[in-house]
Amino acid sequence: MLKTIEKGPDFRPQASRALNGVTMIFDLGGFSKFFNQPDVHTYIPVYLNHVRRCVETALLGGEVYWLNKKKTGTPLEPKPVHRKFLGDGYLYIWTPPKGYNDFPTSFIRYLCNRLWNIQKHFDRVNGACSDDVPVYELPTTIRFGISKGTVFELSMEKTAKREYIGICINLASRLQKYCPGLNFLASARLGIPEKLLSEYGYIRTVATKIKGFPKEIVIADKKEFDALSEEVRADLFTEF
Repeated sequence: MLKTIEKGPDFRPQASRALNGVTMIFDLGGFSKFFNQPDVHTYIPVYLNHVRRCVETALLGGEVYWLNKKKTGTPLEPKPVHRKFLGDGYLYIWTPPKGYNDFPTSFIRYLCNRLWNIQKHFDRVNGACSDDVPVYELPTTIRFGISKGTVFELSMEKTAKREYIGICINLASRLQKYCPGLNFLASARLGIPEKLLSEYGYIRTVATKIKGFPKEIVIADKKEFDALSEEVRADLFTEF
């Protein structure tokens, strides 16, 4: 028998002071089609666990098997302070290291590069679970949206559970689904210097149709952006 919902704890009367936050949201392209296959309920938890472990290997360290040369990655610092399942993906939130008001540029750079590598080699991520998830039509892509901005922590009475609110969470959600063909899209609010963007193959452009964020400067992979059709670029972006 399914358990019924019980009366939940209230949020404490006051949210935390404003904190700098980095937010990442990912979801899986083609998840609905995967979900609707016969008997797939047997494999959904296994597949979701597999993808989450992959992402958290990039964040927390472990064998990075999806690269051309396998290696053991080191943990990113700081570590996430919050993770939440969203149905076909996850939300992650970071706040600055203790004693600091902002994030090291190296953290932002490594975070973006590691997530970009996952979406670039997602076929290898899928291949690594073929024995445990014998389903032909797996989700085809993983899409990342990353942003930075003010977050507020909501703590709950009688429990250590926390939730977060903030505009950057909304923005990350909208970035990850904004443009078909771009599976990695970050806000320029991350503050990566132009020199580093160029060095790692990213460009800045202006997204013109993100709901609630008109003319948002965003970061995309240059080759993937250039591969978009002229119609898509003209419809969704303008030059920076």
